[in-house]
Formats: sequence, structure tokens, C-alpha cells
Amino acid sequence: MIGHYNELLVADAPVGTAGAKGLDPDSPIPLYHQLKLIIQSKIDSGEYQAGQMIPAERELQETFGVSRITVRTAINELVAEERVVRRQGQGTMVSKPRLVEDSSRLRGFTEKSMAQGSHFEDVGTRVLKVERFPGSPPICSYLGMEFESYVVYVKRLRLINGEPIAVFENYIRGDMGIGVDEDFSHSLYELYEKGHRLSIAQAERCIEASAASEEAAAVLDLRPGEPVLVIKNTTFLRDGTPIEYAEGVYRADRYKYVVRLDR
Repeated sequence: MIGHYNELLVADAPVGTAGAKGLDPDSPIPLYHQLKLIIQSKIDSGEYQAGQMIPAERELQETFGVSRITVRTAINELVAEERVVRRQGQGTMVSKPRLVEDSSRLRGFTEKSMAQGSHFEDVGTRVLKVERFPGSPPICSYLGMEFESYVVYVKRLRLINGEPIAVFENYIRGDMGIGVDEDFSHSLYELYEKGHRLSIAQAERCIEASAASEEAAAVLDLRPGEPVLVIKNTTFLRDGTPIEYAEGVYRADRYKYVVRLDR
């Protein structure tokens, strides 16, 4: 391990032009870290913008007169810090801001997006399907209803700044006065609370790592098999009645779930 570190520190030192290219081989700071800071500064300044590919590893080697291992180590650190992301067969891209969910509060997709500033203000919804049908045994069980009780099914694609982030399938109790003719293009929580005066109190949530199915990949602008997060959510009213069961498939590269724990 020590030998590997020394290689990263001095392997490129003989390159006489390194200093002129922004790296100082005489500095006690390893060359890979100097290179990382240069790339990072270009991201922070906007020279490399979110969603843009940074120069290929070979190009970085030639530009800065360093070895492949130096470039690879610098990029690995930026990947670990979520500043860049590798795309198989494409290269390395500057990471786009992630939607971060704080588990300390129950918020709908629109609410948590709007709470995170200018990067997430343009929240859009594409309603893909609305139906009313008898619920299956698992869905009726989640909703605390008798088998084949009617549910309203809503499938929606959620977008931020025009980019697909998640696709949701919501199963809503059919005995709450919510019909298929509702406007489902906005926040469902707002529809429940303001449109139907239903008081939401809490939710139970299950989060699983998965791979994008062909159907999910098609609407989320992913390749089949790319990583996604599947979030299953049952929402309850103030009196304990479950009002909806939902399954959301989120792009793993655009979503982060944060859990705060006290001791």
C-alpha cells in the first residue's frame, strides 16, 4: 500500500512540463490529488457543467503529462465524492444534483423537490394512465380493504427541469370520494388535503435497490438493468386509515435517501 502511494506521488515527477500544466511535481501534495483539485475547480466554476462529459482519461494524461494511474485515482476520488459519475461505454460525466429526501418529515415528491432550491423548482408530471378497478389481494391488504374493493390506479412520470426522475404507481382507496376524473398532474397529497379535506398523518416506507426493467428504463431514460431505487409507501390518515399504496421507481443517479438517527 505504501509503495502504491509513493508511485502516485512521484511516478510523474520526471515530466518537466508538468508544472506549466498546472501540476507541481515538487509539491508534497500527491499529483493525483492536485489533478483532482483542478478538475473539481473546473466543475465548481461551471467550465465543466452538470451532465457534461469531462475529458477522457487519455486526454487528461496528455494534457497534464501524467500517468494513467494518476488520472484514474483522481477520478476515483471524484466518483466517491459524487462529483462525477462513470457511464459505461460513454465516459465520465459531471454529476447532476440529486434529490435528497430527509426521512424526518413526510413530504410528497413536489414538496421535497420545491424545498431544495433552484435546481429542483421546475417540477413536472406526465400522467400515463388512470383507471378504476377491483384491487388485487396484496393491494387490498395494504389499504385495509376487503378483497376486490375498488381502487383508483394512477401511473405518473415525475420530472425535474424536464428530465425524468421517477415513475410512480399509486393505488388509492375508492371509497374516499376520489375519482378517475381528478386532476392528477399535481401533488396527490395536496389533492387529498385541500381537494378532499383528508388529513394525512404518517406513512410506512420500504426502500429496495433494484435494476431497471425494460418498461421503467424506457420512461426514465435509462438502459435496462441500470440501478434504480424502488420505494414502496403506504400513507395513512389521521385516524389510521390507509388512503394509498404507492410504488415509485427512482433513478439512482438522481435520488438520495437520508436517514437521521438519534442516540
